Formats: sequence, C-alpha cells, structure tokens
Amino acid sequence: MFKFVDNKKSISEIYSMFKEGKLIVDETYQRRAVWGNRDKIRLIETILLNLVIPPLFFWKAETDPETGESITHIVDGQQRIKAIYDFIDDQYKLKRHDLLDLSAQNSYADKSFRELSASQKTDFWNYQLMVIDIDPGATRDDIITMFNRLNLTDYNLNDQEKRNSVSGEFAALAREISECTLWEDKKLFTNTDVKRMKDVEFCASLILLFRNGIIDQTDQGALNQAYDELQVGYEDAENDKSSVCRAIETIQSFFTNDEVSKFLRRKAQLYTLFSVIFYMQRQNIPLSHEYIYNFEQFVALYSVFNNDMDISSELHENEKNLFDLLKKYKLASSEGLNKHTNRMIRYNVMKKFLFDLDESTETARITLRTQMERHTENSMQLQLNLADGSIAE
Repeated sequence: MFKFVDNKKSISEIYSMFKEGKLIVDETYQRRAVWGNRDKIRLIETILLNLVIPPLFFWKAETDPETGESITHIVDGQQRIKAIYDFIDDQYKLKRHDLLDLSAQNSYADKSFRELSASQKTDFWNYQLMVIDIDPGATRDDIITMFNRLNLTDYNLNDQEKRNSVSGEFAALAREISECTLWEDKKLFTNTDVKRMKDVEFCASLILLFRNGIIDQTDQGALNQAYDELQVGYEDAENDKSSVCRAIETIQSFFTNDEVSKFLRRKAQLYTLFSVIFYMQRQNIPLSHEYIYNFEQFVALYSVFNNDMDISSELHENEKNLFDLLKKYKLASSEGLNKHTNRMIRYNVMKKFLFDLDESTETARITLRTQMERHTENSMQLQLNLADGSIAE
C-alpha cells in the first residue's frame, strides 16, 4: 500500500506549477474538464469568501535525477485548477446571476480577475488549497484505480470513461478525432456528452465503421476489443485517421440548412451518413451537388413522414416506393438503433436516396411531400374539431 501526506499550497504556487507544465492532467485516463461558467464562478466565489473547497490529489510521477525537477499529475481536481487558472487569465467574469452570496454580489459581480482590487487579488493569490500528496512510489495502475474510486462518489464511470483509462494507440486516435472542429461547430454533442466522453466513444465507433464496416454494437464488446487489441502495434492508425478525417471533411458539406442539422444531431442518422460517405470513399465516388441535394430532399421527406400515416392507397407507384423506403428507415430508427440489421436498413435506404433514384422520381418527391403535409394538416384539423366538439358538449 502507498501512503498519503496532507499538504497545503497557495493558489500562487499551483498557478505557477500549472503554467510552467510542472503540474499536468494525464488525459489518457482522466475525464474531460467541461465545467460550465456557472460551476467555475461558484468555485471562485467560494475562494473569495475564504471558504473551504475539497482537497486536490497530486501524484509526483516523474523526477529528473540530474536537476531534481518533477512533473506532478493532478489525480483529482483538474476542473477546479483549470477554473482558477482561467479566472486569473481573465477567461471569464463573475456574472452576478451566478453568484449565490449577497456580499459576493456586492463585491465581485461582473468583475474579471484584473478588475479586482489589489487587496482582493493578494488574498486570492494567498488562498491555501488542501492538497493530498500521493506517495511517488505508487504505480500508474494504482493511480488509475484511485482516480476511478474517487469519482465513484460523483457518479459511476460509464463504459467509455473506463475505456479511456486504458492508454494505447487506438484510444489516442479516438481522442484526437474527437477534437475535430466539426463536433463543436455543428453542436453535435452536448456539454454532458463531452463530459461523459460520448464524443470520444462515437469517434471510436467511426474508426470501427471504417475498419470493419457496419457491425452490431448493441453491447460494448466491439469497442472494448478494439481498445484492448490495438493498444500497441496499431499499424493502420495513420490510414484510418486519414480516412475518417476525410469523411469528416466531406460530411461538413451536407450541413446545408437547419432541417438537415437537426436530423444529423441524432447520432443514429449521423452514423448512417458516415456509413454512406465511407461507401463513397471505397467506390471512389466524388462528392457532387447532386448528392447533397438528394440528401436534402431525403431529410425534407423524412421530417414530415409519420408512421401512423395511412395514405398508401392514395399514392402513385413512384410515390409509394418512396413512402415505403421512408417507412423502413423510420422503423429502423425507432428502436434497436445499434443492431446490425437496423443499421443496414438505414444505410441502404439513405444510399438509395442519394445514388439510385432516377429523374422520374423527382416529381414523386414533390407530390409525396405535398400528400404527407396535407394528411398532417387534415389530421390536426380533425383533432381541433373533435376538441371543439367536446368543449361544446
């Protein structure tokens, strides 16, 4: 068993260590630091009021035998330290509506660090943080176990957070791809998704999609296997990275309007479009305006489709063919999203809409949408009439 030592460090000391790279976050097993501004502001408020915050856990992982300089890992407390660091660097202000204490509102509301008084800054620099120093003799496995145990008091680690504690080449590539600007620019993951590493999990699934094609992912087995088997000796890493990044670049062209963006924020639909784009890569099919237009039309039809519509008898043959395709896609998007069968149905339907529909179906697209919109309007009017009738009674 390794030992612990209680210690104290001022914010000034910790800020310097972090800025100089002597105090680091090992992201190979840590969660993401995604506190919102409200969380950060309330931590700073606590410090300015000279109240106690929970202790930090540090591990002196490396010491240079020649110089004696050390690299210390933040085992627990990275979000608190980053919140303090960002405040000192004037990355945010203490918004009044996020401060809980009346005296704090009167003294600090809407101020950045540089706008504090000299005495307030001095007190802030000198604030003492409780630090638990972990025995340098502890192993990395000991630290990962401790990290997981410490965070059980917050919420249980999900499967992806557990996988992230396994360092390796596949894990590193999934994290790297999750840093692409597409995810944030198009708001494809919420703050909670990012905090729980759902973005990294999705990117890992994209790597598997490129490597293995569409697979069943109703459990975590495929991802766990990839993280385990491709820890080292991941010879295809550069090729996989290049292909997935090219697909990400291609997919940006499909975000042409709000309706499409809303559709693609559902991960099952985003995954399906990536499946089609990887098909284009394999077949050397260049992206064209025609395919983007066809995709827009598919989304436009899907957005007004409803499983409860019973209009088949009113449709011409081309309209009915499109309607049946939409119904298949809708059913495959309703449950069992990660089943191989449903993934293949969605892939084949979307691929057909992009590449296999001829010019004769263009009119059918327009008339089918008109029919579905009219049916929806009639249904809504009927419900209103029934409601009015019940009120009248």
